[in-house]
Amino acid sequence: MKLRKRSTVVLVLLIAISIVFLYLYLSYMKEKRVEKVDYGTLFSSLGIQEITPPTEALDFTLKNLEGSEISLEDFEGKVVFLNFWATWCGPCREEMPSMEKLWQRFKEEAFVILAVDLREEKEEVNSFMKDYGLTFSVLLDSRGEVASNYGIRAIPTTFLIDSEGRIVGKALGARDWASEDAFDLIEHLLSETKSG
Repeated sequence: MKLRKRSTVVLVLLIAISIVFLYLYLSYMKEKRVEKVDYGTLFSSLGIQEITPPTEALDFTLKNLEGSEISLEDFEGKVVFLNFWATWCGPCREEMPSMEKLWQRFKEEAFVILAVDLREEKEEVNSFMKDYGLTFSVLLDSRGEVASNYGIRAIPTTFLIDSEGRIVGKALGARDWASEDAFDLIEHLLSETKSG
């Protein structure tokens, strides 16, 4: 009887030790993965043009759906995901749910999504946002001036702007912004913000 009790105790201890080692190993491997990520590869795997050297993002001021004026420089020190789009654009509608997932993942960080709608009425855009359950910030470029200044020729077009206000990446066309590579890229840009 005592032998069976002792065997059970030994077995439980072995299982507990195995769980601890597995946890430590997985934590170590996660850290190694973060160290090994090549951010140039992330840009290319996402089909994002890496801008090297980074270029200064042009400041602008537009109204949001609540009617407040918002400037790009209001987000100094944050990573900005600047997206140009319209409600009638099929690929824009396709990528918006993944942008919402990206926003939900990083909204507590020094990260902001600015979705600049081109030449549409506020009511139409507001209705679209509600229908799709989108909660990130939308700005209205009713005359298309900001899009023109950014050289937008097709939508969606997205610029990744680092915490120093420099464009580090440009994506033409829709992407899956809820992919692990997209998350890793934003994490990298945010880590540079923290270390800088």
